[in-house]
Amino acid sequence: MLLCLLLAGLWAPLRSWAAAPVVSATIEPSQITMGETAELTITASGGGTENLQLPQVPGLIFGVIGRSQRLQIINGSTFASTSVLVRVTPKEPGIYSIPGLTPNSQPLVLRVNPDNGAPGTLSATPPGMPRPSTPGIPPVALGTPGSSGIRMSPDGSSYVKLVLPKHEIFVGENIPVDIELGLRAGFVTSLNGLPTLTGSEFTLNNLSHQPERAERLVDGKPFVVLTWHSVLAGVKPGKYSLSVETPLTVRVRTQAPRDSLIDDMLGDPFMQNMFGTTVPKDITVTSPTADLTVTALPADGRPREFSGAVGSFQIRSDLSSSTAAAGDPLTLRLHVTGAGSFDRVDTAMLDHLDGWKTYPPKSSFKPSDALGLKGDKTFEQPLIAAQPGQQSLPGVSFSYFDPATRRYETAHSAPLTVAITPSAADKSLGAPPPSTTGSAPVTAGRSPQPSSAPGPDGLRPDHPVTADDGLGDKARVDSLVPLYLRPRFLVLPSLFALACAAAWLTLRRRGSDTGHIVHGRLRRGRAAAKAAARQLAKVEAAAQARDPVQFFSAARSALQGAFAPRWQLPPDEVTTTEVQARLGDDATGIRELFALADEARYSGEPPSATDYARWLEIVRREVQEAHS
Repeated sequence: MLLCLLLAGLWAPLRSWAAAPVVSATIEPSQITMGETAELTITASGGGTENLQLPQVPGLIFGVIGRSQRLQIINGSTFASTSVLVRVTPKEPGIYSIPGLTPNSQPLVLRVNPDNGAPGTLSATPPGMPRPSTPGIPPVALGTPGSSGIRMSPDGSSYVKLVLPKHEIFVGENIPVDIELGLRAGFVTSLNGLPTLTGSEFTLNNLSHQPERAERLVDGKPFVVLTWHSVLAGVKPGKYSLSVETPLTVRVRTQAPRDSLIDDMLGDPFMQNMFGTTVPKDITVTSPTADLTVTALPADGRPREFSGAVGSFQIRSDLSSSTAAAGDPLTLRLHVTGAGSFDRVDTAMLDHLDGWKTYPPKSSFKPSDALGLKGDKTFEQPLIAAQPGQQSLPGVSFSYFDPATRRYETAHSAPLTVAITPSAADKSLGAPPPSTTGSAPVTAGRSPQPSSAPGPDGLRPDHPVTADDGLGDKARVDSLVPLYLRPRFLVLPSLFALACAAAWLTLRRRGSDTGHIVHGRLRRGRAAAKAAARQLAKVEAAAQARDPVQFFSAARSALQGAFAPRWQLPPDEVTTTEVQARLGDDATGIRELFALADEARYSGEPPSATDYARWLEIVRREVQEAHS
């Protein structure tokens, strides 16, 4: 009886002790920046989390995001624990004290730093870097460009930087740029595309597909640096903020920053990723913005023959030969060398020269650098001299805009001279006949030779005979009969008549084939007319939409399609120079339309409604004449 009472007295406190759960709480991270959240983990042995009361702290918002249970067997006894994961969101910066959930629990401290980063930047500390916990020490800001122009990605794995040689350019001006991409060794798994510009106001040309590769230490950590070289050009005037972005796949750590410090101490990226839990993630790393001003080309002083070339150029000309015969072709070459927008370098060469027949020039470009920013563009123009003698060719001019001097320049080549000799036909026609006087002497023992010397009346016989040829007067009479009346020449008209009869029979058999050919030509003509009508409809639709770039592009294509079959040229070879060479003074309006098509693509300035009507009338007229 006494034993039972003793056991009952001991069971009551043991039961009450076992029923009281052990509660603990942790918060990670203990320091965050406005816009971020922390995670509060509450763990209780046994039960007791069903009626859990979340702490109440002014300035903080608590929300349960998950629960988990865990069973442990120790020395044959089973122990259960329950964990509750709570998200903590700050309303404002400050230092917050989160009270313990039990009377004996120590409070938790959460420090919330203000977000002082610029718009578009990040202020979170990357995994693997310690956060300051001492009051008065500012938080580590990542994503803010430093003095070197580098802005690291939020996870500290990569960066991209755009290097501009200057921050003010002209429309159509080409400048070299460098794009530098830094990849932290062991943390970036793949490059998912080439760097691209974030705006449509610029073009990035000749981007090298094989960048330069180098290894560099950034903040004491090894990085692989890839550098692309390219050419940047402004499309329209204005002030812009330019940046470049690149898609990547990186490894992102999943453990808390406190645990990442151990990984960083390992040093080797392979060892870090092996002992630290990571997951792949696609990100886009963006460079800091760079301000760039694009200025329109001035209208004052613009030469009429200006084709849009911007840069610094020099010219020289030469001939394929210093001598030639009249009627033989020569080649005039113009070399334009320097640096700039060679795609806009153009010239009409020589046209309408007295004593010369000129043909449209053709061009070729030979770059002297990998970007095509420098090089030599050569224009070749065939020429034919009509008259012999010492001939002179005037110098060729070329106009461009120099951004260094901020004005238009016109370069002139030196005049050239060439010696033109008479052609072989002119020499044969102009050679005087040999003249002889008297009769040919008779050599002893030989018959006298026929003489073609003129007689006393100044006429030379067609068929001279001699007195000793044995024919006598009969020979002299026969020699007066015309050749076409002699019997042996009557065979020729007969053969000609037979040939005509055979040709007539052949043409009659081919008559049906000719009908098919004519039908095919008519069908192709109708197809060309329909294509022209569709192109003209595009021009009219662009005019109604008030889209200058689309309007002038469609108008130029319509005119090229109209002139190409007429001149037997491919449409892309119908250029301003070709139009001027073939139409002369009638090409003024069409030449202006071609120039405005190029200018609208760069400046985007819309013409007035009257201009639309004028250009529409020109396009309709030329297209209708081409298919009438």
